[in-house]
Amino acid sequence: MKKQLLAETGSLRDQRQREFANIWLNHGRFGILNLCPRFGKIFTTINILEKLKPDVSILVAYPDLKIKSSWEEDFKKRKYKNGNITYTTHLSLHKHKELTFDLIIIDEIHLLSEAQIEVAKEIIESHDWVLGLTGTLSSWTERTLFDELELKVLATYPIEKAIEEGVIVDYNITVVTVTLDNKIINDYKGKKRTEKKQFDSYGWVIDQLQREGRDTMFLRLARMRIIQNSVAKLQATKALLNQYKDERVLVFCGVTAIADGLGIPVYHSKAGEKKTFEDFANGKGNHLAVVKIGNTGVTYKPLNKVIINYFDSNAENLAQKINRCMAMEYNTPDKKAQIYIICSTEDVEKKWLKNALEFFDKTKIKYI
Repeated sequence: MKKQLLAETGSLRDQRQREFANIWLNHGRFGILNLCPRFGKIFTTINILEKLKPDVSILVAYPDLKIKSSWEEDFKKRKYKNGNITYTTHLSLHKHKELTFDLIIIDEIHLLSEAQIEVAKEIIESHDWVLGLTGTLSSWTERTLFDELELKVLATYPIEKAIEEGVIVDYNITVVTVTLDNKIINDYKGKKRTEKKQFDSYGWVIDQLQREGRDTMFLRLARMRIIQNSVAKLQATKALLNQYKDERVLVFCGVTAIADGLGIPVYHSKAGEKKTFEDFANGKGNHLAVVKIGNTGVTYKPLNKVIINYFDSNAENLAQKINRCMAMEYNTPDKKAQIYIICSTEDVEKKWLKNALEFFDKTKIKYI
């Protein structure tokens, strides 16, 4: 029964991938395909490439090198061969401003920074065929990309539609609310306070400066770091990991100190071997904590539990984290992804969370 369900799912996924490829091909070959994470944007793109001449020249831009590996692996799976492909990160787009290609592909286009959008604008101006790919596009980013790059969304395949059609698994989101710690004394540049007292102190000063019409950005960032480094949120994350000590769980943290403090394998810019990350992605090991790594372009098998220790107000960022465990897997096609979000009781973080959950069905979210 499970194999039959997966075969039907795969067949429908293939059909949808062909449909979205044809939409781009038949609508000016200039625009964005907004296809939910775990759907198969690269396979959709390969369907496009197979309709073009074999040696079409292509520039593929992506946010990080792990996504480049996904492109190379999927090209190999589909036996697509073309010696005319140039790869670049978003950061290095400027190196290709003087070159001309038949097709520009910008993967995870929603992650382009303001500066990178300016570079992309220069490149796109001299090209007729442009394909933007994303799985999480907020209305604000969609408007920005249209205003700046004149790229409109040609097709959208939302998360709920993909769940309805069985292309990705259903999900439950549990928001675990915790009060900032008011017992452990920390040193904040010479001031001995608990994280709760320091958070409230920043809030008081921010309110004062706002009333005076003065800039509060620096203090807001400092207050955000209290939440990123929260002892209370660390303890809540540890409690969940202990509850699921024999299950595979991926943890997203905001800073390396919190990841390191969980007592589980980590992978971030300061620690962790690449093999640790790759092993976990391939199904080995129970727990892994990451920082600013693994949000996009990586499929973890098998995985149906994610803990998000830190998030910001960006709905696109949170959706990418949540969707890491929503792939339809061979051995568990009827599973349901379980996502735990650790949130403090502070109004500012609750507001971030409300904004960040833009893409998700409110009836599938519970608070404890």
